[in-house]
Amino acid sequence: MEVSPDGTTLAAAGWDKKIRFWNINTRRHLFNITAHEQAIYDLTFSPDGKSIASASRDKTIRLWDTDNGRHITTLTGHTDAVTAIQYAPNGELLVSGSTDESVCLWNVQSGKMKNTLVEGIGTIEKLDFSPDGRILATSSSDNVVRLWNAESGNELQTLVGHKDTVFSISFAPDSKTIASASGDHTIRFWNTTNGIEKTTIYGHAEWTSSVAFSPDGSLLASGSDDETVRLWDLKTNRVTTKLEGHEYIVEAVAFSPDGTTLASASGDERIFLWDINTENHQAILQEHASSVNSLAFSPNNILASDSSDGTIRLWDIHSASELIVMKGHHDAIHQVAFSPNGRLIASAGRDNTARLWNANSGHHIAALIGHTEVVKAVEFSPDGHTLASSSADNSVRLWDSNTGQHFATLEGHTDSVETVTFSPDGQTLISSSDDDTLRLWDIVTNRERVVIDYHRIYTVAFSPDGRTLATGSADGTILLWNWDAIL
Repeated sequence: MEVSPDGTTLAAAGWDKKIRFWNINTRRHLFNITAHEQAIYDLTFSPDGKSIASASRDKTIRLWDTDNGRHITTLTGHTDAVTAIQYAPNGELLVSGSTDESVCLWNVQSGKMKNTLVEGIGTIEKLDFSPDGRILATSSSDNVVRLWNAESGNELQTLVGHKDTVFSISFAPDSKTIASASGDHTIRFWNTTNGIEKTTIYGHAEWTSSVAFSPDGSLLASGSDDETVRLWDLKTNRVTTKLEGHEYIVEAVAFSPDGTTLASASGDERIFLWDINTENHQAILQEHASSVNSLAFSPNNILASDSSDGTIRLWDIHSASELIVMKGHHDAIHQVAFSPNGRLIASAGRDNTARLWNANSGHHIAALIGHTEVVKAVEFSPDGHTLASSSADNSVRLWDSNTGQHFATLEGHTDSVETVTFSPDGQTLISSSDDDTLRLWDIVTNRERVVIDYHRIYTVAFSPDGRTLATGSADGTILLWNWDAIL
């Protein structure tokens, strides 16, 4: 996905070989281009925004006119998939990286290759020019960031320190610092003049399994396979606290509606209740007989938990006491959700069903049958009238929460759909899948609006004001997305 330099146009591409264009201000879809014979891995707008370049698994780079989608030229020379491309700030040069382990510089006007900078350093993951255009940075699967003289092609610095593939690099505005993010779960900052590492930021050491915003939007909580919960200050994007105590994967985190308590659930069969002010755990709930997989709060601070033991339990967090035990699923439960008014609970089960429950009495209302594989997630629309469910059968289904009737199936994912989340206005549904895509669906038309390619997103959450989308993924990173820009 790429935004034009003037901020008016959004372009997105992926496995369907097409580039889609939207007007950001009006949110209107402009046109599509069937651009390549195979999947598209990267896009980059020219600095003047008049053209866009696409890089593909079909070994080519293609340039397109952004006004009408006209094909301008095709750049050929790589012998394997082209994974990354970037225009130089002056727009005269284009750089490309490939799984053939080479970096090539192209003259945009002539469409000819100017030179090949390097070969044999691993798959090129990311490219970036310094703002002054003098330095080219490359990152690759050999865990190294390299800096090059953009004019001569001579290597300037080799930045060694990461322990895994470097997936992202970015220069500071003054070109004196470059940041790199890696699968080793660190972000490192380097001096571009001497190649010395300036500082390192450590996030989770394993997969990020769950994220949740505090009610006032000032904090983000994240849970991970590294058995910790972390609190992030969203003004600084820094970790303020690491909460430890769980003895296995942290499967879920949730803030109470009043913002005073954070609940975390784990494969160690326990739920911790943390006091946000003191950052100490105030109680441990341990009635489940197997992994606790998800958590949800009602509007009046009742906590719901589900487990691989096949039960849903409701808790009073102030007295740390169990209120109701709900049974009905024939296997593990993957997720629970309260309706916005707190009267209904929905659950997603390994028995291929979603179910509706009366939140006050705990009585089972209906089994929603239609998925052919494990149901992974459930979510109510903001008005409470619609329930969305996602499944390992690669589909998302929409149900009338009042009648339990199925009325739409959203198809497009090619692997298990792990999460579903409604936008705060209820107009868009977001789904993430093991097919490495995040998809946005128009709820009025039930049609796909946007496809975002990103590695294994397992958790999604909106900020209270609806302007920021947070995602956590298998590489341990947490990304914050501007919702208006995505649409």
